[in-house]
Amino acid sequence: MSAPTIKSREAYPYAVVRAGGKLPRFRYQEVGEAGEEAERQSKQRPGATFIVMKEIARVSTKNTDPAAIPPAAGGAGRHRAPKPSGSKGGA
Repeated sequence: MSAPTIKSREAYPYAVVRAGGKLPRFRYQEVGEAGEEAERQSKQRPGATFIVMKEIARVSTKNTDPAAIPPAAGGAGRHRAPKPSGSKGGA
């Protein structure tokens, strides 16, 4: 495994996410823009909590050992049951 890479986030570091919700889809350059978006979303979903987050860095490590990479879902080794014949006159 190689050494971790750390990149600081400078462009569009702010995001709004609903507590317990999915990852944010949009990013904002200024904290005020993100705050306004959080207010807008909170009016659409009364009772929900929205969080304005600032990403300060991303950390990743390249995997140089192919044996350590898990197989893709549904890849080799996955067996499926045969499909039913349906109404096409099959067996």
